Amino acid sequence: MTRDVRLGAALAAVLLFVYGGVALTVDFPRTAVGIQSDEATYYMMGHSLAEDGDLTYRREDLVRVWKEFSSGPAGLFLKRGSDVLDWGLMLRPPFVWTRTQPDPDSSRLFYGKSFIYPLVAAPFVKVFGTNGFLLLHALLLAGVTWCAFLFLHARSPAVPAAVLTGAFVLATVVPVYFVWITPELFNFALVFFAYFCWLYKEVAAPAEMPRGVRWLASGRSDLAAAVLLGIATFSKPPNALLFVPLVVYALWRRNFARGLAMCLVFGVVAVGLFGGNTAITGDWNYQGGERKTFTWEFPFQRPDATFDSINTKAAARDDALTSILFDPRVFWTNLSNNLRWYFVGRYSGLVAYFAPAVFALFAFFAAPRRRPLWQWLVLASAIAQILLFVISLPHTWFGGGGSVGNRYFMGVYGVFLFLLPPITSVALSFVPWIVGGLFVGKLVINPFASSMAPGTYADSGPLRWLPVELTNVNDLPINTDSSRVRVWFGDDPGTQGTNNPGFQIYFLDMNWFREADKSFWVKGESRAEFLVKTDRPMKRLVLTLSAGPYPVNVTARVGGREQELVVPAEESRDISFALDRGFPYVGTDDRMPRPVWVASVSSDTGFVPIFHTGGTDARFLGVRVKPLLVE
Repeated sequence: MTRDVRLGAALAAVLLFVYGGVALTVDFPRTAVGIQSDEATYYMMGHSLAEDGDLTYRREDLVRVWKEFSSGPAGLFLKRGSDVLDWGLMLRPPFVWTRTQPDPDSSRLFYGKSFIYPLVAAPFVKVFGTNGFLLLHALLLAGVTWCAFLFLHARSPAVPAAVLTGAFVLATVVPVYFVWITPELFNFALVFFAYFCWLYKEVAAPAEMPRGVRWLASGRSDLAAAVLLGIATFSKPPNALLFVPLVVYALWRRNFARGLAMCLVFGVVAVGLFGGNTAITGDWNYQGGERKTFTWEFPFQRPDATFDSINTKAAARDDALTSILFDPRVFWTNLSNNLRWYFVGRYSGLVAYFAPAVFALFAFFAAPRRRPLWQWLVLASAIAQILLFVISLPHTWFGGGGSVGNRYFMGVYGVFLFLLPPITSVALSFVPWIVGGLFVGKLVINPFASSMAPGTYADSGPLRWLPVELTNVNDLPINTDSSRVRVWFGDDPGTQGTNNPGFQIYFLDMNWFREADKSFWVKGESRAEFLVKTDRPMKRLVLTLSAGPYPVNVTARVGGREQELVVPAEESRDISFALDRGFPYVGTDDRMPRPVWVASVSSDTGFVPIFHTGGTDARFLGVRVKPLLVE
C-alpha cells in the first residue's frame, strides 16, 4: 500500500514557492552588493555558457560583469590552455599522463574551476539571467526536501518525518548557500540524491513507494547513484570517496555484476567529464597548470592588461604540499584540535551550523547494534570525507575566510540523513530545530547579509560560546575585514630592542576602538575578544588598563587564566600574564610555528565622551587597553 506522502509534498511545495519566489523576484546584484568568495568564476562561466556557448574567457565576458556588479569579478580564477600531443595510462593518480604544448593562441584563457555546476545552471541563466542560478537552487532544495521526507517516512510516521526533514534543510547553514553562486548547494544535492537512489529501496517496499519513483526499487537506482556521484566527483574530486560504500555493499551482497556496472558507469561519467576538461583546456585538472587569481585588475580590462602583465598570485594546485601537511612539529597538534573544532568550532562546528548531522550521529549510536550494514557504510564514507579534509587542508579545512560555516562539509552533509534510525517522537524530532535555530537562525533569516559580511556572524550570540579554530588563524572569516586582523601593536618608537617587540592582534568581534598610540578601547559594558600572534615565544603579556571618568571593573583573560581588578576613574593599572607556549600556528607560508594566544578584556561600565569633555566623540567607551609583550 502506498504511503500518504501529502505532508512531504506540501513541505517541498512551500520551499519551492518561497525560495523560487525569491529567486525570480530579488534584485540579486543590488541585494548581494557584490561578488564574493569563488562566485566570480562560476558567475562568468554560467553566463559564458548561456550567452556564448563556450568556456573561453573573452573581453565581452568581463564587460558583462560590470553591467551588474560595479566592483567587478574579484577573486576570478583564470588559466592558460595547452594542446594535448599524446596521452596514456599509468598506475598512480590521476592514472592518465599527457604530453602537451602551450596553446598557440597565448591570448586565449579559460576559467580555473569545474564547469559542471555552471553548465547545469546555464539554461536557467539563459532564461532568467543571474537569478537563474537561484532558481536552480530553489528546485534543488525542494527536491532534497521531497526525497528526504520519502526516506524518513518509509520508517517513521509522517509528522516526525516532516519535522526532521524541515530541520535537515532549514535549521542549518544550507539556506545561506541558496544565495551563493557557487557549487556548494549543488554538490550537497547531488550527493544526497545519489544516496537516496541507492538506499531508498532498503527502507521502502515497491508497493509503498509513490508511483513516480518505483523505478528506484530496481537495479537502475544504483546506476543512477553512480552517475550522480561521477558528476559530483568532477565538481569536487574528494566526493569520489562517497562512491566506495556503494561498491562495497554490492560486493557484500554478492551482486558482483551490479558492482562492476556501477564502477563502469561511475568511471565513464567522471573520466568523461575530466576528459572534456582536458579537451577544452588541455589539462584534466581545472585547478592546475598555469592558473592565477585576479582581484583588482583583469586580463583585457585595458589594452595592455594581459595574463602575464598583471601582478597577481599564482593559484595552481598541482602539488600535495606534503612537507606542510605532515610537518612533524604541528601535525598531531593540528589533527587532534581540528577534529575537536570540526564539531564545536566557532566558525565551522557541526553542532552550530549542521545540528541535524550531529543529531543523526547521536541517534545512530544510541543503539549501534540495531543498525544495518548500509548505515555503517554511510558512516564510514562520512568519516573518510571528514578526515580527508582535516588532514589534507589543516589550515583551511572549512573553506577559507569567505565561508559561512563549513562550506567544504556541504558535499558530505547530505549523507547524514541516512544515518537516522526510525524516530516516532514528535518532541524528539524538534531537537535539531532547537539547536540549529539557536546558532544559525539569524544567518538563515538574512542570508545576503551573512554572506557579504562573514566575519561578523560570530561577533555576538551563542556562537561566542564556542572555541576559535586556531589552526585557521589566517583563514577565519574575520580576515575578510582587513581592519580587524594583523593589527600591529607593540614595537613603539624609541623603545629599545626586545623590551617591546611588535606583534599582531586579530579582533574576534567589534567591541573595540583602536587608538593611534597602539592602544584600543573596549566598548562600554562589553567584552572584546582577540588573538595575540607573534613570530617567537614570549614570557609575559602586560596590559595597561586606563579608566575614563568613572571607575571600571575589568576582567581580563589570557590563555584560560583570568584576573579581575578595579581601575579608579582617570587612572591606570597594569596586569601581567605569564604566557605558555601558545598554539603553534603554521600556515602554508610559514617556516616556523607562530605562537597564538586567545585573550579578552571586559568592562562593566562605560561613558560617552561628548557628555564629559565635549567634542564629537560619540563612542561608548569602557576601558582603554595598551598591550605589551615581554620576551
